[in-house]
Amino acid sequence: MANLDLSSIAVIDQHCHAIVREQRMDVVRFRSYCTEATHPDFAHLHVPNTVYYMWLLRQLASFYQCPVDEQAIMRARNSMSTGDLLRRLYRAAHIDTLILDPAYPHPSDCYSVEQMGQAGRCRVAQMLRLETLMERIIIEQADFEVVLAHFSSALENLRERGYCALKSIVAYRTGLAISEWGKDLVVSAFKATRAEVSRTGKLRINQKPLIDYLLHIAFARASEQHIPVQFHTGYGDSDTDMRLGNPLHLRTVLERREYWTMPIILLHESYPYCQFGAYLAAVYPHVYFDLSYTIPFVDKLEMLAFTRQALGVAPASKLVYSSDGINVPEMHWAAALRGRQILAQVLQEMIDADEIDEAQAYAIARRILYENAHALYFESITSV
Repeated sequence: MANLDLSSIAVIDQHCHAIVREQRMDVVRFRSYCTEATHPDFAHLHVPNTVYYMWLLRQLASFYQCPVDEQAIMRARNSMSTGDLLRRLYRAAHIDTLILDPAYPHPSDCYSVEQMGQAGRCRVAQMLRLETLMERIIIEQADFEVVLAHFSSALENLRERGYCALKSIVAYRTGLAISEWGKDLVVSAFKATRAEVSRTGKLRINQKPLIDYLLHIAFARASEQHIPVQFHTGYGDSDTDMRLGNPLHLRTVLERREYWTMPIILLHESYPYCQFGAYLAAVYPHVYFDLSYTIPFVDKLEMLAFTRQALGVAPASKLVYSSDGINVPEMHWAAALRGRQILAQVLQEMIDADEIDEAQAYAIARRILYENAHALYFESITSV
């Protein structure tokens, strides 16, 4: 039996990034955007040998109507303006909304939120990255109490300021085991952080007592406003210690009932901790589980596996779709293409196994691809 056809369902890409301004590129640069590895050998030697990249080239050749050849694909895409590239790809992907983390890549190198929406002819919303906010305020202010006041103030009236969510990359910095710390330890960590600012003129915040303390302030503000908080979990580049990105480390935060009005989204299907993340979405009322279909850069069989695990463990009302697309618009497009295909295959398997019927399958697909994210980010949440 043929799989379900989900092509008519628009997607809300609930976690992604902006594209770089300079879209004319050579093969090696394009390859470098298709791996989390940072060593230059990967773009030259290894990316062409990944199953994901082999699949992507075939899809791009079909879309651009050219041979399955990297040089031919680059010539085809480079012949278009960035605006035309976005419009064609996003229309083909049936993208309704992009929810961007505009903090990375650096905004000066990228299309702005407004430009992404105008060029792609879709709705674009944005989240606020907490660690970037911390760094900016600590660089600007040398007094600890002033930093606390500015940080708390910056997190007031978030929707009126144009943000539909917060995001934390604490998994990259000090891990997801977010703790409570005494004020003396936090002040000491702040002084060490300010010493780095004085010495280098910049900051990559990595003092755990300080980050955790500020995060709890953010969680309190988010809970008051019913603002979702996205957490990077699991898969990332070599800058993260993946042992610390296991979402089970969030237990102390998840158990705080005063935070239950703060929806929490576990990003990137917590790969490879997929079942753990799905479990958390199954047992905590405010936890949601993200299914990301561009990054991690894994093959179809892995994507089928984590999608089965998510649907097998968590309620469909707790699952949301994303691309984690970044740098090039092909990433947002490819995820929508792949996500619908994977979801359709898994749902068809469930129909064939007599777990669900066809009407339920389409309802589940609409929830994951659109409805759950719309409720989380764009509807007024009064209770969890």
